[in-house]
Amino acid sequence: MQLFCTQTSDAMFSAGVEEYMSEYGFLCLSWEQAMSIDFDLVIAASLGDNLHEIKSPILRLAHGNGYNKYSNREPGAGSREPGAGSREPGAGSREPGAFGLTEDTLKYGDRVVPSAIGLSHFEQLDRLAEGCPDALPRAFIAGDPCYDRLIASLPRRLNYRHAFGLHPGQRLITVNSTWKYDSLFGIDPMLIPRLLEQLPYDGFRIALILHPNIWASHSRLQIESWLFDARRAGLLLIPPNEGWRAAVIAADWVVSDHGSVSMYAAALGRPVLLEKSAWSAIDPRSGLGRLFDVAPTLDPLAPITPQLRLADDLRAQTHALAETWVSSAPGHALALIRNAAYRLMGTPAPTAEPVLLALPDPEIGAAIPSALWMHVEQTNGGGGPSDLDVRRTPAAVANKAPIPAHGAEGVLIVSDGELDHRLSSMADIVGIARSALPADEVTWSHSIFEHRFGVRLTVVHDSGSAKVRSREGRVASIALESITHPGDAELVFAVLAERALGDESALEDVAALRQLRLNVSPDRTIAAEFRTTLGPTG
Repeated sequence: MQLFCTQTSDAMFSAGVEEYMSEYGFLCLSWEQAMSIDFDLVIAASLGDNLHEIKSPILRLAHGNGYNKYSNREPGAGSREPGAGSREPGAGSREPGAFGLTEDTLKYGDRVVPSAIGLSHFEQLDRLAEGCPDALPRAFIAGDPCYDRLIASLPRRLNYRHAFGLHPGQRLITVNSTWKYDSLFGIDPMLIPRLLEQLPYDGFRIALILHPNIWASHSRLQIESWLFDARRAGLLLIPPNEGWRAAVIAADWVVSDHGSVSMYAAALGRPVLLEKSAWSAIDPRSGLGRLFDVAPTLDPLAPITPQLRLADDLRAQTHALAETWVSSAPGHALALIRNAAYRLMGTPAPTAEPVLLALPDPEIGAAIPSALWMHVEQTNGGGGPSDLDVRRTPAAVANKAPIPAHGAEGVLIVSDGELDHRLSSMADIVGIARSALPADEVTWSHSIFEHRFGVRLTVVHDSGSAKVRSREGRVASIALESITHPGDAELVFAVLAERALGDESALEDVAALRQLRLNVSPDRTIAAEFRTTLGPTG
């Protein structure tokens, strides 16, 4: 059996498809070549375009979870989504039905184009019977292979969280946007910077999933330009081809819109907040339409924390509903689809169960901000100078100002790798990993003080120790003895450096400390024990 791959010649979103096919090793054919070959079977996850020109039997699968959106909800608009166009010119139009379940998305003239139509849920049979009764004999329950793979991957949640650079107790908010003007990213592209500014960096991370059509229609360069500050602030930008499912599994909450990711997230038990501006475009009988009825609505301009709590409160309800409607054959999609494929080819299907693989760990570099405003104060009712509330906000999204929402100026700590000259010039403290030093510690520190007149301290650190040096040459050597998580060592050293700002007595006070308890968010506290030695100037 030989596998080929092609794309229709009039697809609206063709950018990147050829590169994708080549990257994954497909043997690619032009559309003209594909039309000239009699295939045993064609598998398509799209509708319309000039798919009807293929004469071989077509197995049609959904390109998301089920069939949720109306074909036509805009006055005067045609019935096609980009990629749909099976109507002949001048063809009539019924009342709008769900896209993929109507005559104008399944027929060309009087002919039903797909030979077999996979449905994820039994409820879609009734809607298909209304929208395109001629296609009903070709329908079969296929389940949802994407959902099955998500379920198979759930045991690897900790692996995915580790790949995203999450620390124990750190919470991940995965934001998802489908495409078009009524998508979450289309309506509110500034939501991501607001979340990054509003939530404490050490307590929360943000991942963003953008529909592949956004990447195809705007380009990687454009998207990365739009999100330039957000990426510098620690945004985990998920690539278009893979990684989005791991980001959903790893998430503590999913903020989404009318894309299929909303349904998958809720079915996995993730608390969801939904942007519902496109409510009128959703068939209320679909699984997603039912989820829209019960899931909390995102208010993009309101504080996010109370909304996350509401999503938590409604999680059991959204989970139960989505799990019921996401698939009628959970765990069996691969076998059902394979049996349908072999049936169309007239060949007996293999007897062995198809292999269902969990997702690989995502290859996404952990985005670490190189400039953070830090505000530290003693915990009310805490245990003295070692019990502190700490909030860090990425400077790239902090309105270019020192944490104005908290009424205190804070301290700006930047990495030696920060390329924004304005931020580097404003820094109070400059830090660097010992392994990244371009020279010995003394030479590097002197260079920092020489060129950055506002810098008062330098910090050179690794995972277990740090050296804090003042502009006047005082040196404090810190050795960690225990810490909640090794990845938080840099934060502990940053807090000790912040405490050391001031006159010589401040450094003496830091040297007297033996432990810290840092409250970085309502859900996360970091405990560390250490010893500090003051050295001579030099």
